[in-house]
Amino acid sequence: MEKTNLNHKVLCDNRKFLQIFGVEKVESSNENQIVCKVMGTNMFVQGKNMHIEKLDVLQGILEVNGQVNSLKYQGEKKSFWKKVFK
Repeated sequence: MEKTNLNHKVLCDNRKFLQIFGVEKVESSNENQIVCKVMGTNMFVQGKNMHIEKLDVLQGILEVNGQVNSLKYQGEKKSFWKKVFK
């Protein structure tokens, strides 16, 4: 059974340091993008020269150093049937 956090918190210091609480797992990461699962949905962190400094999935903490340009949550995808029967 997958654990889903009901709350999360994001702290960003001068776009150089990012701390995310409530992280369930990191899907992928490179210097330009980090994809992590928060509250059962994907969060995309985009920037430059980003490095994961700390990842503790037991406590749900992710810390990132580098230039943070944007945070984006994956939008909810509507199924074909929901579009047809709105």
